Amino acid sequence: MIDGGEQFYGVRELAGRLGVSASTAHRLLSDLEELGMVSRTPAGHYRLGMEFLRLAWTASTRFPLRDAASDVLADLAGRSGESSFFGLYNEQRRKMMFAVSVESSHPLRYTVPQGVWLPLHAGASGLAILAFLPEQVQAEIAHGGLDALTDRTLVDAGQLAERLARIRRDGYAISHGERINGAIAIAPVMGPADAVIGDIGITVPESRFNAAATSELVTLVRQSAELLTRRFTGTRPEPSQR
Repeated sequence: MIDGGEQFYGVRELAGRLGVSASTAHRLLSDLEELGMVSRTPAGHYRLGMEFLRLAWTASTRFPLRDAASDVLADLAGRSGESSFFGLYNEQRRKMMFAVSVESSHPLRYTVPQGVWLPLHAGASGLAILAFLPEQVQAEIAHGGLDALTDRTLVDAGQLAERLARIRRDGYAISHGERINGAIAIAPVMGPADAVIGDIGITVPESRFNAAATSELVTLVRQSAELLTRRFTGTRPEPSQR
């Protein structure tokens, strides 16, 4: 089954292709799902999981993750004048990490911590991902204890739900010092349909941020997100997610 350029498979279809019983296929898929190698759609079909894709992007000598994202991030940093990043989501951890970043040429800039798993509820980089995850996952994260990374981090589940609704409506998140004091971030989500891959964005020192330029910056980041999404998935983000 193909939807928006992405392939989905049912248990019986996979069992037939593998030449095993449906129960054996289901058991194998459950094990792979725990490892993040496959994931399930809301309709119950299976697709490649983000851990599989992450390993494929990282291990491929022809198209490694850093090379795949660096030119897009460099262009975004050059056009916006600010540091850019690619945040990768992990379904099992329910966290994100900054996988690749390109720093601004300004003497005053923020450097994101690469390779560190971070919570989704703090900062635009996490909120843009969290807003497009399944409602049940959002609720479990919101009611699982929200730690304050700064004094601006949202730690109230009700307020967080309202914030996520606004992000879904707008198609991007913007935060002011919610993960790093004095930093502003803008991040649209990346991924086809209901599959959230991660996000791409910029981070700006609050002292340099010009609110009048928000619309222009959002446009630049959205364009970069669309380009990187097509590169990774071969699909275009749904209109409701841009």
